[in-house]
Parts: sequence; structure tokens; C-alpha cells
Amino acid sequence: MKSNQEKLANSFIQDVPKFGWSRETLLQCAKKLKISTPKLALLFPSFEYDVLKFLIAQNNSLVEKNYNSFNNSRLKVRDKIKTILELKFESNAYLKKALPEMLKFLLRPGNILMSVKLLHENSDFIWKLSGDKSNDFSYYSKRGLLSMIYLATLIYWLNDRSNKNIATKNFISKSVDGIVDGVSKLKQLSMLQNLAQSFFSRFNTSKTS
Repeated sequence: MKSNQEKLANSFIQDVPKFGWSRETLLQCAKKLKISTPKLALLFPSFEYDVLKFLIAQNNSLVEKNYNSFNNSRLKVRDKIKTILELKFESNAYLKKALPEMLKFLLRPGNILMSVKLLHENSDFIWKLSGDKSNDFSYYSKRGLLSMIYLATLIYWLNDRSNKNIATKNFISKSVDGIVDGVSKLKQLSMLQNLAQSFFSRFNTSKTS
């Protein structure tokens, strides 16, 4: 049986494409489910912010369960990362229509720091699940590069119409190989700049509207 949090989050996701990722949308969903505002505040104290964190936690839990359901110990690091990334996007398929509005929400000036923090936590989750135990400078460089790869893959995936998202899987494979094999600092900086420009140009118009 689904919890009230799950029911409310699912209703919210269905309405987000039409009404936006906002507190007003969440309040309307609560009203439809006959959940009072005080009870809503107990379920999601920070409203639409906590819905996002709830969905991320759900996704991570499912990805970890699926990843550990088979013998992954013999996989190379790059293949572990690729597998985890593929699992994350597969399990997020039901969110696809709501993601553009979620990204607009995350790109608001007041939410940038939270967005960076969530992106870092996402990369940290992936690296740790893959078995990474680094605690030197590589800890930050690995997570920084993977954050940009994840962001670029997200944009690519949103526009992917290939059969079973094979194009996204190929994109993930090539991108992860670049991280693990290592590239020159100049190429790293160029790649980060290009990915950032691609990301912001994709959503700049919708962000300011």
C-alpha cells in the first residue's frame, strides 16, 4: 500500500507538466487527495523542495536495490558507473514529462546552491555505490566531472526518441569512458564549458518566461 507521501508525490508529478513545479501545484494536489495543509506540512515540511528530495531518495533506493540484485563485483569501474547511470535513468522514466519543469525550478536564482548540492550528492551516490573510496583530490574531480556528465545525459535523455533509449546508453558509455580514461586538463575544461553552455541554452528561454 502506498504511503500518503507516495500518493501525493505521484499526484504532484502528474500535474507538474501542466501547472509547474510549485507550492501551488502541491497544494492543489493535496486538496484533491483531501490532505489538509497542516498534514501536508508534516509530510513535506519544505513543500515542493521536499517532494524533490523524496523522489531522489526513492530513486536512489530503487537503483541500489536493482544494482545489488546481480553480481557486479567483477565489473570494471567504468562499467559499474555506466550500469548505475543506466539504472537511474530507467527508473526515472515516469518523471520524464515533469523533468523540464523541475529543471526550471532548480535553475531559479534562489535555488542554485541547492541544485549544486543535490548534483554533488547524486554523483557521490553513484561513485560510492560503484565502490569508490577515494579521499584525496580525485574525490572532487571524479564527482565534478560525473556531475557534468549526468547533467548532459539528462538533457540528451529528455530528447532521446531511440528504441529503448539506446542512444542515451551510447552517450553514457562514451562519456564515462572519457572520465575513467582521463583527459587533459584543457580538454576537461573545454568539455565542461560545452556541456554547461548546452544545458543553459536548452532551458534559458523557459527559465525566464
